[in-house]
Amino acid sequence: MDRIDRRSLMLGIGAVAAAGPAMAQGTPRRGGTLTVGFEDNTRTLDPTFSIQFGERQILYLIYNTLVAIEPDFSLKPELAKAWTIENDGKRYVFELQAGVKFHDGTAFDAAAVKWNIDRRLDEAVASPQRNQLRPLIDNVEVIGPLMVAINLRSPHPGLLADMADRAGCMVSPAAAQRFGQDFGRNPVGTGAFVFRNWTQGTSITLERNPDYWEANATWLDRVVFRSTPNTVIGLQRLIVGEVDFVDALAPDSLRQIQGREGITTDRARVGRWYSFQYQVDKPPFDNAKLRLAIATALDRDRINQITMDGQATIANGPTPQGLWWSSPDTIVHAHDPARARALLAEAGVAPGTTLTLTTPSEPLYRRINQLVVEQLGAVGLQVTLAPVAQSEFYARVVSRAINFVPINWTQRADPDGLFYILFHSKGFANTTGYSNPEVDAMLDAARRTVDREERRRLYAAVKDQLMRDLPYIPLYFAAEFAAYNRRLVGVVKMPDNIPRFRYAWKAA
Repeated sequence: MDRIDRRSLMLGIGAVAAAGPAMAQGTPRRGGTLTVGFEDNTRTLDPTFSIQFGERQILYLIYNTLVAIEPDFSLKPELAKAWTIENDGKRYVFELQAGVKFHDGTAFDAAAVKWNIDRRLDEAVASPQRNQLRPLIDNVEVIGPLMVAINLRSPHPGLLADMADRAGCMVSPAAAQRFGQDFGRNPVGTGAFVFRNWTQGTSITLERNPDYWEANATWLDRVVFRSTPNTVIGLQRLIVGEVDFVDALAPDSLRQIQGREGITTDRARVGRWYSFQYQVDKPPFDNAKLRLAIATALDRDRINQITMDGQATIANGPTPQGLWWSSPDTIVHAHDPARARALLAEAGVAPGTTLTLTTPSEPLYRRINQLVVEQLGAVGLQVTLAPVAQSEFYARVVSRAINFVPINWTQRADPDGLFYILFHSKGFANTTGYSNPEVDAMLDAARRTVDREERRRLYAAVKDQLMRDLPYIPLYFAAEFAAYNRRLVGVVKMPDNIPRFRYAWKAA
């Protein structure tokens, strides 16, 4: 039996500073309300069915995961206080925390872990995580009241990272069975905050869990997530004190708060991956030369200069530098309008052909899209912009009701967490219809081997193939900032760009 070696899980990107004044400033102070301004696309608070990015910062307050991530993407215990890896990497045995209760008073134990994972694997439940987990997990075995094993079909080094994400969020079996389909609006976990109210399109309110199992860990009385249409309005509300925290800010947004007393800003260590995607399994984007023409028509350096003050990093694939699976950019599609026009002619795309770019009404996307209209127009493609509400945007991407969209993704603690879901033909977030048997085989192989160098080689090869096939056109890794009330202390910033508010407090 091999006890986990946390050093082997380090990704080497360095620690990310916590938000707020220095963590050492003062003693944590009980009380107060934290109000977070966020672009609300929340559709469910059941992690078994959650797919929206904005839901995750709320889920991490209501629920605990089996495993947690650190600001350097290393892994640490949470509901599982220790684990061992057996059977050549095919069996993970978790020892659980004692005395943990769900918010409804029922016990968290090994049976609850088994129920949660079995629920995700159940075809009848139709969890979006099933396609991610079913190929990996053979069964879940209760060994004792606080001991549970996950038996795998083959070794999978990314399992612990999976258990630090939505797949590892533990819901109350009793509450889920009691509420049925309404559980997503009546969530019950073991987390530091208890769900109190959800007014659709307005706010979600959580209150401190007085019986939280981590002693002296939480300080705020409540956290309110207030729906904010865009970052401009979010910053206005921050200025007047209606919210305490807003993030996903582009560099030029900071001018709105420059010189304002009582407001602090902080830059994300790893910015989101911005790109364009389309449905490559049907016209017109099933034409590989059209996709390449669009890639070479875009002047990404100019887009960076105008939308990010030149502070973003141009992306040539989904992985930024500084992660253990990073690789050199061997395939780069440089700005070349003449080549783009030639490719369009070879593709049989006539000058004046119209494409529809569907986009949420968000300031950064609006600026990006205006430049795309200009740059594709220069090579003979007429782009029509079709706005859609932010709250509906990703749901329509998932249902494949819209085509050719700007999109952004954050990194995961293990590369499988992003590569598989987006680029494998069976990935639950594969909304492009992309299917390449060679890519599937490499991603499957990367899931099975524990040899990090071999995994690095496989992900580098997948990245190169993606740049040939172009199911996404990479744009950049954004320069992103959070702005917050200077009194706010202890918000932990993570490289997955999801702020953790569990241990936050407000200084006097």
